[in-house]
Amino acid sequence: MKKARQYSEVLKELEDTLERMNRGEVPIDELEETVKQAAEKIRYLRSVLRSTQTTVTKILKEVEEESLEENR
Repeated sequence: MKKARQYSEVLKELEDTLERMNRGEVPIDELEETVKQAAEKIRYLRSVLRSTQTTVTKILKEVEEESLEENR
């Protein structure tokens, strides 16, 4: 899966797949591949979330350190 894809786009695809599965619209012959693709999307989404969390945490720490330095 390409990293350039947007989180929201991949999430929408996953939601659509899950809806199709819940409605029984995925033929048994396609189920294995559909589940593999869904798992790949989940891994990608988790990766993006982890990366975003790391970045946001870093930024907030920097802002806090700047604020402490300004108050000295």
